[in-house]
Amino acid sequence: MATREQPLNVPPLPATTRDYVAGALAPGGHGELAILEDSARAWLALGAAQVAPGMLVVVAENTMALELLWQDVQTLGGGLPMVKLPALNVEASKLITGQPSPDVSGERMNTLRQCLAWQGRGLLVTCVQALLEPVATPEQLQQDTLHLREQQECDLEQLCGKLVAAGYAFESEVLAKGQASRRGGLLDVWPLTEDWPVRLEFFGDVLEGLRSFDPAEQRSRDKLREVWLPPARDAAADGPAAAPTDYVPADASFLWLDNEAITHHYAMSAELAGSGETALAAERDYANWQLMLARRCAGGGQLTAGRADLAHDSGAHPVAGLAALTAQAVPPDVLETERQKWFAQLHERAAAGWTVDIFFATDAGRRRFAASFRKTKGIHLRLGGLSGGCEVPAAQWMAVAEADLYGARRALPPRRKPRGGAARDATGERLTDWSDLRPGELVVHVEHGIGKYLGLYEIVFDGQLQEALAVEYADEARLYVPTSQTHLLSRYIGVGRTKPPLHTLGGRRWTKEKIAAARAANDLAAQMLETQARRAALQGHAFAPDTPWQHDFEQAFPFPETDDQLRAIADVKRDMEAPQPMDRLICGDVGYGKTEVALRAAFKAVMDGKQVAVLVPTTVLAQQHYETFQERMGRFPITVEMVSRFRSRAEQAATLVRLAEKKVDVLIGTHRLLQRDVRFADLGLVIIDEEQRFGVAAKEHLKRLRELVDVLTLSATPIPRTLYLSLTGARDMSLIQTPPRERLAIETYIAQDSDELLREVILREVNRGGQVFLLHNRVRTIEWMRERLARLLPGIRVGVGHGQMKERQLADIMRRFVRREFDVLLCTTIIESGVDIPNVNTILIDRADRFGMADLYQLRGRVGRSRHQAYAYLLLPRHGALFNAARRRISAIRRHTSLGAGFKLALRDLEIRGAGNVLGAAQSGHIAAVGFDLYCQLLNRTIARLKGAPERPLIDVQLHLDFLDLTPDPAHEAQAAVIPRNYVEDESQRIGLYRKLAGVAYASEVRDLQAEFRDRYGPLPAPVRRLLACARIRLLAAALGVKSVATDGNRLLLGLGADEYLMVKGRHLRLHQHDPDDRLAEIEKRLRQLVAAKEKSDG
Repeated sequence: MATREQPLNVPPLPATTRDYVAGALAPGGHGELAILEDSARAWLALGAAQVAPGMLVVVAENTMALELLWQDVQTLGGGLPMVKLPALNVEASKLITGQPSPDVSGERMNTLRQCLAWQGRGLLVTCVQALLEPVATPEQLQQDTLHLREQQECDLEQLCGKLVAAGYAFESEVLAKGQASRRGGLLDVWPLTEDWPVRLEFFGDVLEGLRSFDPAEQRSRDKLREVWLPPARDAAADGPAAAPTDYVPADASFLWLDNEAITHHYAMSAELAGSGETALAAERDYANWQLMLARRCAGGGQLTAGRADLAHDSGAHPVAGLAALTAQAVPPDVLETERQKWFAQLHERAAAGWTVDIFFATDAGRRRFAASFRKTKGIHLRLGGLSGGCEVPAAQWMAVAEADLYGARRALPPRRKPRGGAARDATGERLTDWSDLRPGELVVHVEHGIGKYLGLYEIVFDGQLQEALAVEYADEARLYVPTSQTHLLSRYIGVGRTKPPLHTLGGRRWTKEKIAAARAANDLAAQMLETQARRAALQGHAFAPDTPWQHDFEQAFPFPETDDQLRAIADVKRDMEAPQPMDRLICGDVGYGKTEVALRAAFKAVMDGKQVAVLVPTTVLAQQHYETFQERMGRFPITVEMVSRFRSRAEQAATLVRLAEKKVDVLIGTHRLLQRDVRFADLGLVIIDEEQRFGVAAKEHLKRLRELVDVLTLSATPIPRTLYLSLTGARDMSLIQTPPRERLAIETYIAQDSDELLREVILREVNRGGQVFLLHNRVRTIEWMRERLARLLPGIRVGVGHGQMKERQLADIMRRFVRREFDVLLCTTIIESGVDIPNVNTILIDRADRFGMADLYQLRGRVGRSRHQAYAYLLLPRHGALFNAARRRISAIRRHTSLGAGFKLALRDLEIRGAGNVLGAAQSGHIAAVGFDLYCQLLNRTIARLKGAPERPLIDVQLHLDFLDLTPDPAHEAQAAVIPRNYVEDESQRIGLYRKLAGVAYASEVRDLQAEFRDRYGPLPAPVRRLLACARIRLLAAALGVKSVATDGNRLLLGLGADEYLMVKGRHLRLHQHDPDDRLAEIEKRLRQLVAAKEKSDG
C-alpha cells in the first residue's frame, strides 16, 4: 500500500467501448450498452463525457439513484465541470397541495442558469422526474433575475414590487428561503440560491450596504459587494412554461442509465399527472419523448443502458464485497473470516499488477484502516464516498467502497458543508416565544393572576396616552399592562383538560394560591436538593479522558455535528469523567442525532474497560440499535450483542454467559435486560432510549440504577415529569433543538381516508425511489388492508409486520424492508419507537384519532430522517366525529410541524393530558392554580436561594417623566419614548422588544439591544433612543435603591418609597435642560454622579 497519496487515475473506457460510445454520441448517433450498477455507472458517465461533442446529460431512474450517482461522479471525477438537476417531488393532488423544497428549487435554478452559459464538455446529472417537471422559460428566468451592487441607484418601492411579482412572500421577519421583509430603508431577502439571507440598506434610492444575516438571531454576519436575486420559484407562475431540456445546448448528448427502470418511472409520473394512459401508451410516449429530445439536441447522440442481448459490454463489473453478507446478518466472527479472505484477494490482485483504489467516507476511517492493513504496492487509500465498488479487468483497475470492506448498509450520501456554512430555516417555534401568544389565550400576571389576553391597545395611563397589553379578568374586568411592565406577564400552561376560572382583580384567591404555590415550591425544592446532595455524595466511576481511538470513532461520523449536538456530547463526557454517577437527559427531536451522543458515550465507557447496557422499549428498536451499534463500532475490537424476542432462548442464554464473563462490551435489549438472570461483570453505563415508553416498575428499577452507575436517557417527547424535573434542575439536561443541516420539516396533512389518496401518495413516494410506512394498528383487519393495497396498486411490493408474528419472521420482514425488497411496510405500532430507515419518507397513519399526541409525534418522526422532503398523512374515517381530546391532539400536531417542535409539544401535552400522578395531587393543584411557567419560576428562584447562588436582579423602578410622551402616534414623535409603529410594524415583534427592555438587568444588555435595533430595523429614531435612555436611567436608579424617578417641572424626584426621597443637601435635584433628549442626558449624568459618589463612600 502506497505511503504517499498518489493522484487518482480512473482508467478511461477500453478502446472498443470508447469507439462504440463515441459513435453513439456523435450527432444523430444511437447506441445501447449492457446495464451497470453502483460506481460503474459513474465510471461510464465520466468516460462517455470525455468523448461526447458537448454536454452529456446523464439520466437516472429516480431521486435516490441520482443522489448515489452524484456522490460517485464527484468522487471519481477528474476535472470535468459537472452540475446536478434534482427533482422537486412536490406532493400535489385534488386533496393535498404541497410546496417544493426551497433548497431543491434553488439548486435547480443555479443549475439552469449554468446551463444557459454552458460551453464545451461536462456532465449534467439528473433523473427522469426532474426532466419532466416544468420550469420558467430561459427568457423569463433571465428577465426576472435581479443583480444588485453596492452604491447602485435603485428605487426601493419598485424593487419590492418586482420581488412580489417574482414570488417572494413578504413577512414581518425573514425566517426561510423565498421570504422578504421591509422595514423603512432596510430590505431583507432570502434568495432560493443563497445559503444565507441578505440585508439591503438603502439611503434614499442608493443601495448603501449589503450584508448577510443569521435568520435565527436576525443579526448581521458578513459584508457583501453584490447579490443575485432570482425568482422565488423555478416554475412559471403564469406565462408559458418550458422543460429543463430547453436550457441544455444543442450539441448535448443523453446517457440513459437503466432504460427499463426509467420507462417504468416515466409511466408512474404520467399516471400521477393524471394522463389516464395504459402502461403500453406510456411506453410509446416515452419513446416519442426520447425522439423529440434527439431532434432538439441534434448536435449530440443517445446512449441507453439496458438488458438487450445485443447490448455492448462496457467491460465494468461490480466487486464481490461483504455488503451482501451483512444484509444476511451473519455472525461477527464469520464476517471477520470472510473479510480476511477478501483482503487476501485484494493483495493477490495488487501483486498481479492491478491498481486497487479503496475509498473511505472520512479521513479517520482511512487512517484507522491504514494502521491495521498490510502495506502493498498498488493499493491506494482514498478519501471520498462511493455507493459500491466496481472493477475494469481490461485496465486492471478496481474501486472498492467502504461498504464493501465492512458490509455496512448503503446509506444515501450526506451533502457535507462546514459547520456554520449555511443557515437553517428559522421558523421553528421556541419554548418561551412570546410572539406565539394569540389573543384569547390565557396569561398569568405576577400580581393579579390568571386572565385572558385581548391584544395591544392604546390607552390613557398616568395622564399619558400610551400602548398597553389588555388582559380580561373575572366579571369582564380589564387590566391594562404598560409596555414597561410586560415582563410581569407569562403564558398560562396548566395541567388539566379544563381551563381554570379567571381571577378577580383585587380578590384574595390569587394571593392565597400564589403563597401556597411558593410554599409548595419551597418544600419541593428542599426535597430535590436533598436528592441531588445524596447523589453528589455517592462515589461512582470517574471515566478516563478521551483516547486517540475515541477521536477516530467520532471522526468516522459522516455528518457535520450541530452546535447543540456538540454541547450535549461535551456535557455527557464531563459528567462521565466526574466521580459522581451521571444522570443526564438528552431531549432532542426525532432524527436530531441523540443516538450519536449515546454511541460516543458507550464507546467512551468501553474504552475505559466498562460494560454498557442499552435499554429500549421495543424489539424492533432493539434490532435497529443493534445494527447501528454494529455498523459504527464494527471496525473496533468491541463486542455488541442483543437480547430480545428476535433471539432464541439458547442464543440469549449463551449471550448472558459471555456477558457475565465480560466477553460482551455492549448489550442491547428490551425489558429483558431488567430480569434477574442478566448479570454484568462490570457495568459502567446504562443508556435508556424513549424512557416515556416504560412502565412504573421498570422506572423504579432504573431509579435504583441511577445511584449505582452512570445513566443517560434519550427522549424526543418527554413525559411531563421528565420535562418538569429537567426544567427545574433536579436532573441534568441537554437540549438538542437544532436540526441537522439539511433536514426539512415533515409536511403533515390531515385527510379523509380514500382509495384515491392512498394510491396517489404511495405511487408518488415509490416513483422518487423511496419507501412507505402504512400504519394500520389492528392485527385483525391488517390482511384486509393488504388486499386493498393489492387491488389499488398491483405493481407495488407490500410487506406486513406486526407484534403477533413469530420473532424470526418479523425480523426477516424488517431486514427485507431495509434491503428495499418491499416498497410499502404495512404494520402496527411496532415502528413507533426509534426505527430509523432513511429511505422511508412517507408515512400514512390510519385512524389517527385513536392515538395520543406523543404517539402521533413519535410515529411521524419515523420519516424525514434524511435530507429529502418527508410527508405524514393522518387519516381519519369518512364518517364519525372525533372526540374533543383527539381533535385537539390532531390540531396540535399540525400546528407544531416545524423542526424541533417536540419540546413544545410536551408542554402542550401537559395541558391536554393533565398531570395525573406525575407530581402528586398537591403539586398538580398548585401548578393548575398559578400556571406551569410561574410555578417553575418560583421553584427555580427557591432553588437558587437555598443554594446561595446569586439571583438575577429584578429592576423594579417606575418612571414618570412629564416631558415624555408614551404614544406611538407620529404627531407626538418629538417628545415620545416608544418603539414607533413605522419603525417596527409587526405587533408581536414590538411586544417582544418591549419585554426585552422591561427585563434588562445590566447596562451591557441595553447596549446589546441598541445594536439589535440598529442592525434589524435600521438607524435608531429619536423615540427609540429615548426609550433606551429610560432603560439606562432605571438601572442607575436601582443601583441607588430608588423605587421611582419622576419630574415635576424642573425638579427631579427620586422616590425611595413611603413618601421618602433621595435628596442632595436636603433638596431635590434641579434640571436645567428643556429639550427632551438633552433633559434625559442630564438625568442620566446626574444619576451616574450619584452612583459614583455612593460607590466611593461604600468602598
